[in-house]
Amino acid sequence: MQVSIIIVNYNTAGLCIQCIGSVKKLITGLEYEIIVVDNASAGDSCLQITDAFPEVKLLRNQENLGFGRANNLGIEQAAGEYLFLLNSDTWLLNNAPAIFYHFMELPQNKQVGCCGGALFKPGGEGQAAYGNFPSLLEAFSYLGFYRLYKSYFRQHISPGVVNTSPADRPVDYISGADMFIRRQALTETGTFDPDFFLYFEETELSFRFKKKRWLSFIVPEAKIVHLEGASQQQTGTAFNPVKETLFMRSRKHFFVKCYGRVSATVMKILYGTSYCLSGILGRDKNWWQKLKILSKT
Repeated sequence: MQVSIIIVNYNTAGLCIQCIGSVKKLITGLEYEIIVVDNASAGDSCLQITDAFPEVKLLRNQENLGFGRANNLGIEQAAGEYLFLLNSDTWLLNNAPAIFYHFMELPQNKQVGCCGGALFKPGGEGQAAYGNFPSLLEAFSYLGFYRLYKSYFRQHISPGVVNTSPADRPVDYISGADMFIRRQALTETGTFDPDFFLYFEETELSFRFKKKRWLSFIVPEAKIVHLEGASQQQTGTAFNPVKETLFMRSRKHFFVKCYGRVSATVMKILYGTSYCLSGILGRDKNWWQKLKILSKT
């Protein structure tokens, strides 16, 4: 088996079916399987998927295990030499799996552990496809200093970068929406850290890739639509304390694990200061709620 495509589903049966349909329509020239890991979706979500695609291997969890742990279960059951982790709210615009596979098989790319493609919103606008590792420089920049070096910040510090170049190139980490991973790299580094329920799991895994001298590459020839941006527009920008808490917990865990507790403490001070400044300047009406959540994480 060349490629195992793993899709985590949580109450997104319609989107998942659309995603699988795009794979079945566009993929050619590869021996592959599709594994759907369902995170205890409500209703008949699983039945809808198996009715539409009986050949798909479906793994059902009794509870929502989060992104990383669910993918780990799919990886355990996968037979592929490569693992293509694909979000349920995506669809392919071209034969991305074959593009990734042939890129990874090039002799000069044997040290590439992970790659991903260019991501787009449904309307065609570019979406963040890769990012830079979280850092104290990023936290410092959010005090307002990023305005002094906006272009540099967007490309070399920002955690989310929209691809603007057609060139294949190394990056810190690939968006979790479309990670094409060499199994050998996972064997050496391990799979997703189960302590990340949501957010930063792909970032931390990529950090381990780098420590083991595995590279992550953006391959813009592969093109994929990701609905995340559209769904945020539909639901508005209302402050969500649950998601904010998960985000801050995962960010702290990343800093503690990758940089140490001193760096994590400095990070919290910098972000706490930036929240206060945003409140004083009237830029963020939720600054006090964020500060309270930060103090508890």
